[in-house]
Amino acid sequence: MASSEHPAPAAAAGAAAGTAPVATRASRRSSGSAALREFRPEIQGLRALSVGVVVIYHLWPGVLPGGFIGVDVFFVISGFLISGHLLGELRRTGKVAIGSFWARRIRRLLPASLLVLAVTLVATLIWVPLSNRVDELTNIGASALYAINWVLANNAVDYLAQNNADSVVQQYWSLAVEEQFYVLWPLLLMGTVLVAGWVLRRRIDADSWKSLRPFVVGVLVLVFAASLIYSIYLTATRPGAAYFNTFVRAWEFAAGGLASVAVMWLADRRKLDRSSRGMRVISAVVPWVGVALIAVSAYTFSGGLPFPGIVAAIPVVGALLVLLVDPPAAERFGLRTVSAFWPVKSIGKWSYSIYLWHWPIIVFFPLIFGVGIGIKAGIALGLLSIVMGALSSRFVEDPARYNRWWAAKRIRSYAFALGVPALIVAVIAANMTFIQRSIDEAANQATTQLEQPCYGANGILDQAACADVFTATEPIDTAYASQDLDPNWCLVQLDNVWRNCTYGDPKGTNGTIAIVGDSHAAAMTPSFDEYFKTQGWRVVTYTRFGCPGLTTVPEQMVGKDAAEQIACTDWTKDVLADIESRDDIDVVAYTDWSRAYFTSEDPAQLQAFRDEIDANWSAVQASGKDVIFVRDVPGVGVGDVPTCLAGITVPAVAPCSNPRDKAIVDDTVLQALAQNGDIPLVDTSQYFCTDETCMTYVGGVVTYADNNHMSNTYARSIAPHLGRDLTAAIESFAR
Repeated sequence: MASSEHPAPAAAAGAAAGTAPVATRASRRSSGSAALREFRPEIQGLRALSVGVVVIYHLWPGVLPGGFIGVDVFFVISGFLISGHLLGELRRTGKVAIGSFWARRIRRLLPASLLVLAVTLVATLIWVPLSNRVDELTNIGASALYAINWVLANNAVDYLAQNNADSVVQQYWSLAVEEQFYVLWPLLLMGTVLVAGWVLRRRIDADSWKSLRPFVVGVLVLVFAASLIYSIYLTATRPGAAYFNTFVRAWEFAAGGLASVAVMWLADRRKLDRSSRGMRVISAVVPWVGVALIAVSAYTFSGGLPFPGIVAAIPVVGALLVLLVDPPAAERFGLRTVSAFWPVKSIGKWSYSIYLWHWPIIVFFPLIFGVGIGIKAGIALGLLSIVMGALSSRFVEDPARYNRWWAAKRIRSYAFALGVPALIVAVIAANMTFIQRSIDEAANQATTQLEQPCYGANGILDQAACADVFTATEPIDTAYASQDLDPNWCLVQLDNVWRNCTYGDPKGTNGTIAIVGDSHAAAMTPSFDEYFKTQGWRVVTYTRFGCPGLTTVPEQMVGKDAAEQIACTDWTKDVLADIESRDDIDVVAYTDWSRAYFTSEDPAQLQAFRDEIDANWSAVQASGKDVIFVRDVPGVGVGDVPTCLAGITVPAVAPCSNPRDKAIVDDTVLQALAQNGDIPLVDTSQYFCTDETCMTYVGGVVTYADNNHMSNTYARSIAPHLGRDLTAAIESFAR
């Protein structure tokens, strides 16, 4: 979302007096700058269109599945206007007053954004469930520090965070990108001035624009090209991270900057006779072509499209067509006339605040009222966003921009930009400390209860002696439950190559067992560690995020991008080679989120998957190792389990449970197991399920930390039971 200064109209130079003004150097310089300072209603119309498609997309994604492109349009507008302001100052004075520019940006952007952020923080502390509060407080803090886009980019490649719901401050990512642009852009221009002065061997001043312009254009073209190439590359290889990356978006700002240079050049040269019939037609039609490109993108694009990448060029070009061509004012249905219509002009003026307010309004409505957003509610929320945007623009944005006391000294703006975010971060830190203390106390309490006869898995395996083992009689500590994963997971990350660790008894006097699989195998590792360290067995791990380690067929990872598939297959080959070469490994236990892989509508493809899995297992067996397969934990039917449990009313029997026939499926991996015939199956469903239902709350323990990973506490509670079943499987090989 962009919000750039759009000044009032400049005085018309050389008005329609019948005589042409003398084209002096000063007048040409003035005409070029005036072209950018001139008030253009169609830019407000472009803003209104952009914020409109974003709000509609967030309210009803099915109506405008590509409405997210509105943000790209705003980036182009910002690049155009801000570059115009900076270049206008540069050509008038030969320099850019960076300190004053930053102070103006602070007064323009931060009062409204920090107000909405503070309101969002208060709402989060009141209505966001404890299961999500730690993550949301982290995101709010990152937003206050203008870095939320990098947090979201990291989450996009963080396997555990990929399934997180959209943050309550999701909209701040684009503001962070813009604020980073406002910091870097003037520095880049001043660097260009210094380089130009050195190359030209002269001091750059107000008369140097003609000599300086090629350097500015060259830098803008370089940024445009480098960023676009990087955008195409990262979108193809890491689309989630690419979406929030500042450098991936820089070309859109550069495109706007190049457009501002073009407008200045055309105004200086006065090459175009806008009074000709042909130019009037072009000026009337081309901006509407730009609007059409934006509208078509919003309607036809979808979340499944690799974005931004090269396809972002379509809405970017649409925005450029509006910005580059100055439409005639007299056309009845021209874009300038439509944009001057009060509702369009007003929404354009309020667009920044509308963008800020619409997202928390949409996100908190279901949290507060417990219902989804239908047609009527969506219309009401959209109108409320406009009202809040109007009020914020009138009583926050405008006073902050034009207050003389605040503008008198830059230090006041800088103090505000540092002080208010620091206060927000301090409030967040205090709350995080309190929550973390509670989590630590719950973790310590869980450790002391592990051996209690009805605690955790002990209860489900001895229901005769344990009453109400599936009943929550008091509110569940979902803050602890949502963080209850082993903090020292030994996992190969998506961008790493190799890592494994040793658990259990380091001496391994009775043998060594290897665990191979994805993050579900890592979540089960505490069970292996707790049991085998008392049995004289060493445990070594081969685990990678989102990779089962079962085949070298890239298609095993359904829905993953090509880079992840290749990385997974390469890692699988390395794991297989390492295990086959090690004489100290006696048993290899495979386990993974098997239902998430090897899916296909083609029976021949499924059989190929089964054959590949069987062949790899057979290769491990041929190297002298015994192979065991541990069935994955049952599937969850309620989304994020701690969040579901946070919403229950106690007492609750079997809360957030899932029917057994839906939670346990016969997937391709289990079919390959049957095909092999020589690999024992250790069934974990007995630790979670009755004959009819699979539970998320057993013996006072939340069994899942999210929507698919077993919690660390529950993994430790099943340790003696899983350990005995594994030992029985190992002993079966000797018979």
